[in-house]
Amino acid sequence: MNNENGSAIVLALVILAVLTIIGISASTTSTVELKIVRNEKIHNQNFYYAEAGVYEGAQRIEQESNPEVQLIAGTTGYDWLNDNSIDFSTPANWQDLGPASGNVNDNSDPAVVDPTASIAANAKGVRPGSSLDMGSTRLYEYSVFGLSQWNGGRSIIEIGYLKRF
Repeated sequence: MNNENGSAIVLALVILAVLTIIGISASTTSTVELKIVRNEKIHNQNFYYAEAGVYEGAQRIEQESNPEVQLIAGTTGYDWLNDNSIDFSTPANWQDLGPASGNVNDNSDPAVVDPTASIAANAKGVRPGSSLDMGSTRLYEYSVFGLSQWNGGRSIIEIGYLKRF
């Protein structure tokens, strides 16, 4: 029985070490959770800005008052409306040198909703099979893109859009 002297101190130190490990683990978990929440916020913000940009592009197409000239890729004066040769799903293909720069490499515009968002569209031409009657209007097909790059994140959204004129 005399050999048990100091065993309470050893037991207390073991319990203290276990509690310290649990505390450090909880602190690390909290730090990781905060990073996850921050990344989710950045992703959501980029997604919503890109979505707003893509809808702004669709709205620009829909509200165009002179579609026969402005919504055909070869005759348009808009930087953001391109022929179908640019792959906007790749961020490196986005080029915006400012509003109305007139630069031939300019292929997108900043969105009105937020300066971190950009819009672009590809005019695909007349939708196949949509104008079998020569006297009717034609259905034109577009791919509209929204891009947002905010706080180290990036989101690109593409929608298809049809307009008859």
